Amino acid sequence: MTDLPVDTSAAVSPRLSAAIARAQERRERRGRLLRPVLWGLLAAIAVGSLRAHPGPGAQGVHLAAALMFAGCVLPLAAVASGWWRITAPRSCVAFCLCVAGFGLALGALQHGSVSVLPCSVAVLTAFLVLPRRQAGLLGALVVGGLLATAAVGADGGMVDVVSQLLFCAVLALMAVSLRQAGDNEERAELLLAQLEDAREAEAEAAALAERTRIAQELHDLLAQTLSGLAIQVQAARQMARRDGAAEDLRELLDRAGRLVKEGVGDARRAVGALRGQQAPSLERLPELVERYRVDLELDVTLSVVGAGRPLPAAADLALYRGAQEALTNAARYARGAHTTVTLAFEPSVTVLTVTDRRSAPGPAPAPPVTGSGLGLRGMRERLGEAGGSASAGPTEDGWTVRMEVPA
Repeated sequence: MTDLPVDTSAAVSPRLSAAIARAQERRERRGRLLRPVLWGLLAAIAVGSLRAHPGPGAQGVHLAAALMFAGCVLPLAAVASGWWRITAPRSCVAFCLCVAGFGLALGALQHGSVSVLPCSVAVLTAFLVLPRRQAGLLGALVVGGLLATAAVGADGGMVDVVSQLLFCAVLALMAVSLRQAGDNEERAELLLAQLEDAREAEAEAAALAERTRIAQELHDLLAQTLSGLAIQVQAARQMARRDGAAEDLRELLDRAGRLVKEGVGDARRAVGALRGQQAPSLERLPELVERYRVDLELDVTLSVVGAGRPLPAAADLALYRGAQEALTNAARYARGAHTTVTLAFEPSVTVLTVTDRRSAPGPAPAPPVTGSGLGLRGMRERLGEAGGSASAGPTEDGWTVRMEVPA
């Protein structure tokens, strides 16, 4: 068979690998379908040789006929049974020469036998397996053998030779047509797989370009704004120290400065994630919880249940961002409540819950800043893209957010 049209210098995608595997499977299936044909030809050769004269025997010319007969049918039986694979060019040439050579010798010994059948098997196999040029050379060699045996009058007259040549030519054309159809089908499937890979790569490149544009916008708007805010907070801290402001005011300004600094860092990491850089993961969850506990004075604790395991990047980032959103809502709407973050590695899923519990009855204090309401929606969308889910709702003494992704 011809080589598959695949660029081996580049990495082969899973889609292209699957297409190559299907093409190889079809080739093997076509080879298995030829085995009954070989068995039929072997039976025809055996019947014709056993009925011809001189028949196979143990002495003299009969022994020579037996050896030629064995040299012809044994390779056929080996290939038909699958014991001898002739997909490689060398093994195919050896098979064709062996069958055709012994078949011509058998026809020279047994006048009137079916010596054209071994030659036709050689021609058919050559044009099905070998490159066309090699198959043509081998076919010409077989035809030369037929003409040589006819020239010395060892195997029938001119009419028999012409019919044998026509039969071989028909088989060669049939083999070329079958092989061309199979190669075209394989080539079309592989080119389709490569086209789908190219379209996917083009879509990824367009998405990366769009993320780069958004990252630039975020950098220009958010990061620079936070940087300006950090300068203003730093100036306010210096003025508070210069004017001898109250200790709680200076502490509040110090905390605000730290928050702005961390906000600048988060904005830079978000811009880096949009540009394809490494995004935060659950490994930084203890750091995130500690930051909310210290900087926002949130009464929050973290517990991990089960043995940790690596998660897909999308699921890992979705849980981390979900925890960040839930803690931000807790700091905004559940001031004075106790917040518990629980990361549970269950057998089939990984679950992250953020629960607020108020100790005093009554409504929660009014938040200092009102959110847009899009945080929970974005959390659900991000988890949904990672194959997970998110739910949020009130409890008897607070609020809980539950997020889970497949393990």
